[in-house]
Amino acid sequence: MLNKNLTLHKSSIAFGFWTMFAAPLVGAGQKCSYDSEVETFFTQLKNNGLNEQEPVDYHYFFIDGSPDDIMKLKDVLIKQNYQYVGVAKVRGRYQLEVSKKEAHTAGSAIERRKELKALAANNDVEVFDGFEVKLTNENTEISDFKEEIEKIPNQQLFKKALEFYNRNDTEKALVAFDRCVSLGINPEASYYRRGICKASMGNVNGAIVDMEYVVYLNPKHYEANFNLGILYVDKEHYDNAINYYQQAVTLNPKSDSGFYRLAEAYQRKGVKEKALQYCEKSLAVNPDNPYAKELLKKLN
Repeated sequence: MLNKNLTLHKSSIAFGFWTMFAAPLVGAGQKCSYDSEVETFFTQLKNNGLNEQEPVDYHYFFIDGSPDDIMKLKDVLIKQNYQYVGVAKVRGRYQLEVSKKEAHTAGSAIERRKELKALAANNDVEVFDGFEVKLTNENTEISDFKEEIEKIPNQQLFKKALEFYNRNDTEKALVAFDRCVSLGINPEASYYRRGICKASMGNVNGAIVDMEYVVYLNPKHYEANFNLGILYVDKEHYDNAINYYQQAVTLNPKSDSGFYRLAEAYQRKGVKEKALQYCEKSLAVNPDNPYAKELLKKLN
């Protein structure tokens, strides 16, 4: 996937199980048989360890073209004890993510969906875009660490999070940056590093949400654009990857890695001419880029 230094590496999921069920966007031309799909979905969740009587983290998503309407809905949800996770710009629209620890059966999840869909409509937000469930096999050490993090003074919290991050203690860094995000401490840096942590633990969807929010805060953030390219390639969403890689090389035209990644994305998409073009640009910047050399051989 990706790491702090933007080099590609593979990693396995350290803990946790993330999954998502989302209704199609309005106007997608499909009718979703939501009730039956949720029942199947919960059967799968139970097979992966869900105890319907135990509260777990449910993450809920909303989409609208107006950032103002999204932020107003955020305030309404916070008053209803939802936790604010972030806002990301996805395909030109704004996606709000909130979370809540609660217990659900398939039936109660369907009722929650109806409630949130109505709440979105009442607040002029176009789409309730489904939910994710996070099942964690959290060890005692991490559980205790969360309590310790909550005791750290706000002015020291970001520095402490960086300490864990810089020594690659990813689970603890994630907990610390979660706390930073919830308190609004250094949002751009906290979201970015939390995204890196999520990616290294296999949570690609979560990493994308965080990186998209970094770009929303700062469209000129080279590393976030670059890493979004990597993450979207991982999901085989090549058009999205190309858009972010293109932004990255626009921000840094001396990035041989950026041009190589663009070439790779086009090659995977099956557009050989563009792949060759960007492979040659990569080698023009750095004739010794081994990945671009290897890709060029495959393309010729």
